[in-house]
Amino acid sequence: MLRGLYTAVSAMQTTQKKLDVASNNMANVNTTGFKKDVLISESFPEVLIKKINGDLPAEPYIRTLQVEVEKDGEGFLLSTEGGYFMAEGPLGTSHSSFTSFAVDEEGYLKTFTRDVHGKIDTTEGNYILDAGGNRILVEGNDIEISQQGQVVTNGQVVANLVTRPGFNTIGTINSGLRMEKIQTYFTQGAMEETGNSLDLAIEGNGFFKVNTPMGEMYTRNGNFSLNNNGEIITKEGYYLMGQFGSILLAEDFDIKDFRIGEDGAVILNDQVIDMIETVNITNVNALRKYGEGYYTVAAEVEAEPFEGRILQGYLEASNINPVAEMVNMITVLRLYESNQKVVQAYDEILQKAANEIGRV
Repeated sequence: MLRGLYTAVSAMQTTQKKLDVASNNMANVNTTGFKKDVLISESFPEVLIKKINGDLPAEPYIRTLQVEVEKDGEGFLLSTEGGYFMAEGPLGTSHSSFTSFAVDEEGYLKTFTRDVHGKIDTTEGNYILDAGGNRILVEGNDIEISQQGQVVTNGQVVANLVTRPGFNTIGTINSGLRMEKIQTYFTQGAMEETGNSLDLAIEGNGFFKVNTPMGEMYTRNGNFSLNNNGEIITKEGYYLMGQFGSILLAEDFDIKDFRIGEDGAVILNDQVIDMIETVNITNVNALRKYGEGYYTVAAEVEAEPFEGRILQGYLEASNINPVAEMVNMITVLRLYESNQKVVQAYDEILQKAANEIGRV
């Protein structure tokens, strides 16, 4: 009985965090360059449920083993009704009738997500285990999965993915839900024309690099201005970085003679005086929000040449759909209330068990 109580409470804690994230998104609907956050939740490991001291099922659990295999680029999507796939995560080993995986840089099979370019990312994935509970190591990416759930490489079977429990197994169960991480969606926001020559927007992937007292940071907020020295700065006073450091304009220049090229060239009096430092970060999962639209990097930056466009006289709006976000908030709130009622019901049952059954 207490298992259900724990499950409902963990769901309440997770939905509370989801509500906090959604509220923060709503508060930043009009924030320039803001990117939507989404809370990614995960269930605790799915453990096998087994009958104890009971009759065997009329129909044995073990069925004809058949694995459905679907190729997803360099990854695989698998499902079966004849057993379970196992995965090793931070919380332990989990069993499931479906799984997805790819080969990581070290040659292990791991679950995956996709980066901004749709490429497979296994850095935070869980290890796929064989039927004996061991991690699976393969050589190269040229692998095949048979309809019996065997991993085949170079014509040799190196692992069996499906574990088949005994007759007394009746399914799986988990003990609740928890927050895994908060994911930021770096999708493009709408372009809003301002007419201000120092307002810049990035069309496509990429970030402006700025120099702050805390070190280099990145931003999509192109609301810039000039300081007393003629340097381009953010509204917090941080320097927009160019090829040679901060970008310095002449003190008495005519704004009509100043423009920014789509490639980031800073042009004054028809002469290129600098290039805005733009970075196309591919491992955006390593970016951490610092506040005020700035990002720091939790790991080494993986960058590609900038292929987008810089639009002068525009600002990028947030990528939040306020109507969809409001609907999401209402849905999360109702989910919280549903779990709250479950907790109240368990509390009443426990109260009766303690006060009434004990008197019988």
